[in-house]
Amino acid sequence: MGSGIRAEVSLPAAASSPFEGVVDGSTPIYSVTRSTPNGEAGCAVFEFIADTDLAVPDEVDIVFDYGPKTAYRFEAVHAEDSPFAVLDRHGLPATDLTIRDGRLLVTFHATDLPTLRSVLDGFQESSPDMEVLRLLQSSSIPDESDLVTVDRSDLTERQREVLTAAYDAGYFDHPKGANAGEVAESLGIDRSTFSEHIAAAQRKLLSSLLD
Repeated sequence: MGSGIRAEVSLPAAASSPFEGVVDGSTPIYSVTRSTPNGEAGCAVFEFIADTDLAVPDEVDIVFDYGPKTAYRFEAVHAEDSPFAVLDRHGLPATDLTIRDGRLLVTFHATDLPTLRSVLDGFQESSPDMEVLRLLQSSSIPDESDLVTVDRSDLTERQREVLTAAYDAGYFDHPKGANAGEVAESLGIDRSTFSEHIAAAQRKLLSSLLD
């Protein structure tokens, strides 16, 4: 298989994120960029584009007015458990960042499966509600070594039920057809229980695919 892997991951916009207290996640933001001012360790500057009427704290600066959209900038202290710190430890930049429906969507490229697995483990350690939206391998000519058998019996009956309900509702679609709260309600469980089942099921499936 090709050596590169493109991963798209969804994380809570608040927990372990520099956007906590800056945006509430209800309004989409786009074109997120991140830089380190003057190479200063422990600090990062973020810029993003969102609606002009977005309510932001005083420490967030307006840097450019596009009319209906505005570019915003703020400075954040480097948090060791943030998704950006996880990527930094692996020497990986985020290639695309957005916030939508209260979720931080991060896209990055991993050079190999061990690196991918390590990054995903780092994300999940700080954000148990982490969701893998998509994994795409570099173009290659498939051979028998690429074939993977997934044993669905590894999943508990409840995990399969939750996974099936989420899939049928469009929870894994981009954009989502239903959010976690809506799927949880359809199953008669609370959101935290739903997230636990989804995380456990995804981890089992990823373990089968990536080992």
